[in-house]
Amino acid sequence: MTVIDSVSIYRYKLRLTSPIAWDRQARTHRGGLLVCLGHGDYSGLGDIAPLPGFSAESLTEAQAWAEVLAREILDSPLHTLDLSAFKIPPSVRFGFELALCNLDTAMKKQPPHDVSAVACCGLIGHQKNQQIHLAHSLVSLDYRAVKLKLGRQSLEEDLNTVHSICGKYPQLEVRVDANRSWSIRAAKKFVRATRHLRLDYLEEPLKDKTELIEFARNCTIPIALDETLREQDAGKYHKVADVRVLKPTLAGGIYTTLAHIERALQENARCIISSSYESGVGMLGLIELARKLPEEIHGLDTHKVFERDVFSVPLLLSGPMLQPEGSTESHEIDQSILHRVWHAKA
Repeated sequence: MTVIDSVSIYRYKLRLTSPIAWDRQARTHRGGLLVCLGHGDYSGLGDIAPLPGFSAESLTEAQAWAEVLAREILDSPLHTLDLSAFKIPPSVRFGFELALCNLDTAMKKQPPHDVSAVACCGLIGHQKNQQIHLAHSLVSLDYRAVKLKLGRQSLEEDLNTVHSICGKYPQLEVRVDANRSWSIRAAKKFVRATRHLRLDYLEEPLKDKTELIEFARNCTIPIALDETLREQDAGKYHKVADVRVLKPTLAGGIYTTLAHIERALQENARCIISSSYESGVGMLGLIELARKLPEEIHGLDTHKVFERDVFSVPLLLSGPMLQPEGSTESHEIDQSILHRVWHAKA
């Protein structure tokens, strides 16, 4: 019988190229955990990286949950293990499910059957007076789509930015993310003012999500939802979500994400796989999920914020097309940046 005969949990801390404000605090590093599940000489890695300000669980809490789950599954049969039976936070579920998938792949000794490139959307953040310049930079790097973060300036300034980018780069697929910053009145004004533009979608436009159904009735831009899909009353808003932005680290793991994709396709909605600043281990897992939606341009343009990764030899995990070679297990981990916090053998 094939059982999990070892579990190790490591902490990592990756330096950012410049500070990022998460949970209202400028942070210079991204912390997370790698979980390693083993059987004999084979192993599979997963990434547990709750995002401050977005994940309900902290990294400390995620580690505590990971240690509990590790004790539970040690010496369990690999091919009949069902993690859905365990009530665990989303980031922990994603990490352990990814580790199980990678262990299974390693034991089959088969190269990945799908090594196709994944199209990636460039991200333009809230950098005041730099958004148009950033759009130019992304176009010069052959990005076909950009997501433009709006909502921190006046509506007039946001509209000027959108019109400028769409006017200069008509070939560019522009997505707008308002981060729940607008009143329904402001959002309607934005839609009217951009009615002649071909925006790919408008993401989370409203401060008050209860007005989404009313707003959607006369909205001529496809509506995308992200945070709303992870809240308890998400079901009532599925019908207004033309596009569903799925973040496996925040939304409950690989199989929850696959279920979301299946339901969305049945309802004729699009799905975008989106990253939450995971390490390279997590990114490789997200790229595999994105390959199941080859027609889409995915939100995976976060890895370039790290000065270094958990891999000894850096992988090309940023750019308009992502096509890393090999599985996670074919790349050596840089042990110098890991600190083992838990280990046990059956």
